[in-house]
Amino acid sequence: MSSCATIIRRDRCPVCRSRSRPLLLLPAQPIYQHPVPADAVVPEPHAIDLKWVACTDCAHGWQPKFDASLLERIYRQHYYTPAPDGLAVQFRNDFLSAMEDFGLMKPRQVLLEIGASSGDALAEIKTRTGARNAFAFEPDERNAALARRRGIDVREQFFGATTTGDIPRRADLVYARHVIEHVFDFEDFFAGLDLVTLPMTDLVLETPSLDHHACTGALNPFHIEHVHVFCLRSLAKLADAHGWRLLRDYVTADGNLIASFGRTPRPDGSEMCSFPQAPVLDSLADRVSAHRARMQGLLNHRRLVFWGAGSAAVRLATLIGRAPDYWTDGNPGKVGKKFVGFEQVIVTPEEALAAAESESGSAPLLVIASSFVREILPRVRKLGWTGEVVDLSGDPV
Repeated sequence: MSSCATIIRRDRCPVCRSRSRPLLLLPAQPIYQHPVPADAVVPEPHAIDLKWVACTDCAHGWQPKFDASLLERIYRQHYYTPAPDGLAVQFRNDFLSAMEDFGLMKPRQVLLEIGASSGDALAEIKTRTGARNAFAFEPDERNAALARRRGIDVREQFFGATTTGDIPRRADLVYARHVIEHVFDFEDFFAGLDLVTLPMTDLVLETPSLDHHACTGALNPFHIEHVHVFCLRSLAKLADAHGWRLLRDYVTADGNLIASFGRTPRPDGSEMCSFPQAPVLDSLADRVSAHRARMQGLLNHRRLVFWGAGSAAVRLATLIGRAPDYWTDGNPGKVGKKFVGFEQVIVTPEEALAAAESESGSAPLLVIASSFVREILPRVRKLGWTGEVVDLSGDPV
């Protein structure tokens, strides 16, 4: 995969050390999940066969073999394209609502976000809680720069025990949104938390829910960047093994698990002896195959517009074995770019819809190839699109 690959292999569950069983095998998956400049030269390979296994006890899903050096480069250089304020805020708003429901938006002194992206959520939580200090770890240089512009003290590093030494104050609220599934070394991650937290610190973790996606057969969590896929049981077990007790949990409509943890001693002083039930994973591969067949049947013989230029869209193109005729996104930072291994240049929504409607022949199909359906659909309608629209599941919207 890489001339300087650092291959990590894990046969035993990284959460509880139990044995594994097969979960999912996905051939020829894209390595690069986000668009790059159209003239960028990214060395091959551009695709890889991906495999996940599951724990026989806690049902945790993980890649038993991955290239850590490749993933670190992706996280620093080929990761999420920053969006303008007010765009792609659906997940952020779901998270903020869960924080309110959990009772965590109370007065704070010090906040820490691990993997802060552009810092929009952290800036909002700082305002709502009145916190005096807000610190962040964000390894992507573009996002780190944006977070600094919001007045956030950013460490442009991966979080761990060796990178927390210069945090001047311990935080009373720490959270990580869509980070824990990327972590190579859980011992280092939680050791870092020990160095920056207090006995009464609240910890919140958000990650794609294996419980949810096992039921739907959706492939959203299963791509190269996700070393792990957590169910509630495995996330609770991991946290408990490092001294954090599960307090509240919630799964959003889009399948994101949000869970809060605390170090408050249990009333009887005992260790946690019961955990959430494990999801049923036996039919996941069959559900994925059925979903692939359905999407290929729906999309393969149509002229297509994909609205969405992120990881979900490039995986959909891989799933059906073809790119759309037109690729668009509401984020202007993605216009003019393309995905590694694909030739279509991303154009503005106005250009894509006008071009699709001007062609003769069968009516084009617009696919909202993104999880942000609730944000995108109103703009589709505002632009006057009257044709058929489906989402990532193939359902009409």
